[in-house]
Amino acid sequence: MAHIIAGRFETKAKADAAAATIVRYVDRSDICIFHNNPPGQHGNDMIAETEDMNPGLKADGESAVTTALAAGMATGAIGMVGGPVVALAAAGVGAYTGSLVGAMGGMQDEQSRQLPQLRPAGVILAVRIARTPSEKLVIDNLRNSGAEDIEQAEGEWRSGDWVDFNPVQEPHLVAA
Repeated sequence: MAHIIAGRFETKAKADAAAATIVRYVDRSDICIFHNNPPGQHGNDMIAETEDMNPGLKADGESAVTTALAAGMATGAIGMVGGPVVALAAAGVGAYTGSLVGAMGGMQDEQSRQLPQLRPAGVILAVRIARTPSEKLVIDNLRNSGAEDIEQAEGEWRSGDWVDFNPVQEPHLVAA
C-alpha cells in the first residue's frame, strides 16, 4: 500500500498548476490527476451505494415489508370472520399501526444517523508519497495552490494511477 496525499480543485487548470510545482520534488509517475463525480453519480447501482452510506436504510425497508405482510395477513383473517366492513376497519387500524411501528423501528440515535462526509465533485490531484520529507511539501503546496480539501489515504498505486480510489469512502482530511 502506498501513502497518498490528495487535494480537490475546482478546475483542471488549477490542479495542473499545482502539479507543475510538485513535480520539482516528486517523480512525475507519483502524480495523478482525475475527476471525481458528484456524490450519487459514482456508478449504476445507486441503491447499493446509498445503503453503503446509510446501513440503517436497508434494515428500515426490511422491517416495513415485514410489518406490511403481517398487517395484510391479519386483515385477511379478520375479513373472513367479520365481513367486508370489519375488514376495512381492520385495514385502517393495521395501516396506522404499521406506519407507527415502522417509524418507531426506524428511529436511531443521532450518532448512528450521521452520514459519512462525502467527497464533493472536483478535480483530484493525488500524490504518492515515496519519501517522508515530501509529504509536508506536498500538503503545503496543495494548500498554497488553492486545494479545497486535502486528504491522506493508503491505497494501491500502479503505473502513475491511484487504482483503488473509492469515491464514496469517507475521506481522512488533513488538519488545517
